[in-house]
Amino acid sequence: MPVINDISCPFQRAALLVAHWSGARRDEIRHLPLDSLTARARQALDLAKQEARTLSHDRVTADHLLMGLARLDEGVAIMTLRSLGCDLTTRAQETGVDLDHVVELARREAAGLKHRYIGTEHLLLGLLCEEKTAAALGVDLRQTRAQVIKVLHGRAL
Repeated sequence: MPVINDISCPFQRAALLVAHWSGARRDEIRHLPLDSLTARARQALDLAKQEARTLSHDRVTADHLLMGLARLDEGVAIMTLRSLGCDLTTRAQETGVDLDHVVELARREAAGLKHRYIGTEHLLLGLLCEEKTAAALGVDLRQTRAQVIKVLHGRAL
């Protein structure tokens, strides 16, 4: 089981948020399992970090996460966006939304769906909770949430 043992862990910020959500004490954070983030969610966060680095940006934002999600070839988020007809090849207008805030919103979306994990679909829904991101993508949060549920149940078109 992967744990946070090193300050250079690429998912440290997300892991610290997960630690906070789980009620872990400050001294327990370094040994917190990353089980709540799916492999694809971790990959999306890693791709977001790479995007920020490539663009020489000082911080990783929700915009970078959206680019990271767009680079994934599979997963519930990408399947949902494709089924909604989103053009992922054009770069959306920068919103500057804070990534930590989006990850917190993703956690809430996962809890609302009664999921014990945070997947790409929750990251996508967290992004869309921010009106600027939803407007930049041209999608509606409620419609996307309904489509996520369809994709999860194998009923997407």
